[in-house]
Parts: sequence; C-alpha cells; structure tokens
Amino acid sequence: MNFKIAFIDIDWTLLDHDILDWDYQTLDILKEYQRQGLLLYLCTARPYDSVTDTGLLDILKPDGIICTNGGVVFIGEELFFSNIIPEDIVRSIEKTANKHHLVLELSTDKERYFTSPANQYVHNYFSIYHEVIPEVRKYQNKGVSAILLFTPEKYDEILKKEFPKEMNYLRFDSHGVDVGYYKNTKGAAIRKVLDYLKINKSESLGAGDSFDDISMFKEVGVSICMGNGSEDAQKEADIICDTIAEHGLGKALNALLK
Repeated sequence: MNFKIAFIDIDWTLLDHDILDWDYQTLDILKEYQRQGLLLYLCTARPYDSVTDTGLLDILKPDGIICTNGGVVFIGEELFFSNIIPEDIVRSIEKTANKHHLVLELSTDKERYFTSPANQYVHNYFSIYHEVIPEVRKYQNKGVSAILLFTPEKYDEILKKEFPKEMNYLRFDSHGVDVGYYKNTKGAAIRKVLDYLKINKSESLGAGDSFDDISMFKEVGVSICMGNGSEDAQKEADIICDTIAEHGLGKALNALLK
C-alpha cells in the first residue's frame, strides 16, 4: 500500500509509562520511513508544551504536530490551526475549580500555566508523568486551547454537572482529567491536515491506544491500535499490533510499509 502520511499517538504508543522510557526500536523505524518520504505527524492529547517536556522532539523531528486532542495543529513549526476556548467558559471552569480547591493547568498554543499553587492531587499526578510543574499565573482572558484538571474521582459527578455543557470531561488518570472543548477531536484535525496537504484518506495511517484515538481511526486509511490499548479502541481499529513492550507499532509499520 502507498502511504504518504502517518499520524502517531505518544503515550503508551511511543512512550512506555511502565518503564518511563521510549520505544526506541519503533522510533528508529519511524525515522527511517520518514527519511524515505513518509510524512510523520505526532497526534496527541498533550498540549505542545507538554510534548516538548517529554524530550521527544530531541529524538524525533516530526513534519507536524496535532496536539491538545486536535485543538492545536502545527505544520512544520508554523501554527496552522488553534481552537480557542471562549473566555466565559474558561472563567466558569476556573470559578468551579476554585470553589472545590482544585488546580487547573491552562494551555495556550505553546505554553501552559497553573491557576493556583500545586496541591497533593497535582503532586500525585506528576509523580507518574514526571513533567515540569508550570508557574502559577492569573488567567489572562485569552488564548486557552486546553484545560487539565487535577482531581480524584470523588469529584467527578459533581464537576460534570457544574462545568459548562460545551466541555467534555475525560478522566485518563487517577488524578488527571482533560476538560476538553467539545469541538476538539484528533479526527477533525486530521481532516484539516489531509485537506491542506491534498493527501487522500487512503494514503494515511494512524496509530494509538485509547478512546481519544477512535476519531483518528475513523479519518485514516488504515488504523493501528496497540496491543496494550483499551478495548473500545481495539474494536475500532483495522489492525491490533503487539504491545509497546513488544515494539508492536514498529513491527506493524514494517509489515505495512516494506
């Protein structure tokens, strides 16, 4: 099959959190196909600043990045698209978080900051993800494209009722919740990129492991779900590869592209 572009998730697809390290074998395979002309786009729920904190961009030079679960897109190093959350919605979420003494991380196109000092929920989260804790700032009434909430599950039902209906409440960790703008999906961003680059859907492939990758699977010609992926994601994929520990994505790419 003739593929021109690949959209690749990061966490549990390239980054193995069990060992807190990269699947270097798969990264080397991706770099080789990129040298042969395959366009490589990272496609992640992480905001841009979080992607840079992982150190991945020191290892891999993608042709573009879809981040913030499709809310922000870079083609090369140029901002192509950014879906900004309306100010009144951000203010409402901030008010609710403050009411429950919870910390928010607000992300713009290329940076992020906390709305209040880190608490135990934040430290529990960062003990797993080992990222840099951002500085504390007041919301500046502009430019927010992603919101990360640090809270245990006991608040879920309360917050789902109190947050604006325009926001999706997606728990991905025992202390981490993406409060995503409802218009943001990886699939919608991929459509924009393919249209701009004039690449047919049949010439694209995508790889991921979780619920938020399902929209990506629907917008690419061939979809790959990791063997360690969630059951709902595996049901929607064309191919289920081996786990990240078994270098599953690299093996699947070799089978498809050689």
